[in-house]
Amino acid sequence: MNYILLDPPPERFYPFTLTRPLAEMRVFGGTIKEMWEQKLGVKVSHLTRPELSDLYPTKWDKENLIIRSDWKELDVPLDNTCTSSLSSKGKISWLEAWEFYTKTFDYSDSCEFLYIDLDNYLYSNLVDFKIKPNIKKLDCSKNPFLNDDDGPILVEKGVVIMEGAMIRGPVHICEGSIIKMGAKIYGPTVIGPYCKIGGEVSNSIFLGYSNKAHDGFLGHSIIGEWCNIGAGTSNSNLKNNYDTVKIWDYTSKKFKDSEKQFLGLYMGDHSKCAINTSFNTGTTVGVSCNIFGSGFPRNYIPSFSWGGPSGYKDYDIEKAITTAQIVMKRRGIEMSSEYEKMLKGLFSMTASFRS
Repeated sequence: MNYILLDPPPERFYPFTLTRPLAEMRVFGGTIKEMWEQKLGVKVSHLTRPELSDLYPTKWDKENLIIRSDWKELDVPLDNTCTSSLSSKGKISWLEAWEFYTKTFDYSDSCEFLYIDLDNYLYSNLVDFKIKPNIKKLDCSKNPFLNDDDGPILVEKGVVIMEGAMIRGPVHICEGSIIKMGAKIYGPTVIGPYCKIGGEVSNSIFLGYSNKAHDGFLGHSIIGEWCNIGAGTSNSNLKNNYDTVKIWDYTSKKFKDSEKQFLGLYMGDHSKCAINTSFNTGTTVGVSCNIFGSGFPRNYIPSFSWGGPSGYKDYDIEKAITTAQIVMKRRGIEMSSEYEKMLKGLFSMTASFRS
């Protein structure tokens, strides 16, 4: 059987699903895609919207099982779910696939959908992401700076933990990342591959290839790939009146109550901020933003914005791509033509956000 992960409507998971399928989001133990591959014992592919299909192509076979990628309960046995059939004559579009979940169609066989009807089994938005450690505890008794009483500390190959770093699990540090001297990391936290982390981090996810290399606090946040957080930058994750936090909702295009008391910063891929930036509680930063200046930036900064509290202008797309190419090359990665095409398309697609 060939398995395909079907993207949900992406707006609920912006800004991160502007540049990737949902199943490329990272949780404790790997990306959602990697977790499915571990469960199924085979490689899987994505069925995502057209703007991302060149970067994440769908692999079709004679028999295909399509699984909703926002299904978060991977420990539920597959035989306890429902399957329905859809004709696989020709390629099934992402839109056709999602229409199947919202309407009733009389399709023939050869391509099956795997789904579950209970809402509590699905990710509904970004604040729904919870890190559920399911990996055996490591023995940290010989290192006074490591504490796994509340959950495991998982360290992949090539990770460097410098002198004096303090880590309290559950924490997952992925391949090639560097934890700087004196860093303080509180779980649950996931640090994706090839990140540089310093200062204080709590209850956060770094998707990968991003730097928070200096002092400053980051809490209850998700940081995309290829981001850089300036020295001394901190975010608030709790309002002064202890009320629940409002956050930008891309679907309704307005701020919405997250119903969470603790909520920090969501920063999309390729975004950067200057030294000593102070982010307010529940701030959303889009893709490829450059933030600088004194004072609190806005709580919602659209993709490809350049500026700070005194105002923003469009980030020139050619300059944004040139910077992204330089940043990626520093990690030994050449930007592909497909990736560049995606960024240019994304610049046009998000123009309405900036207006």
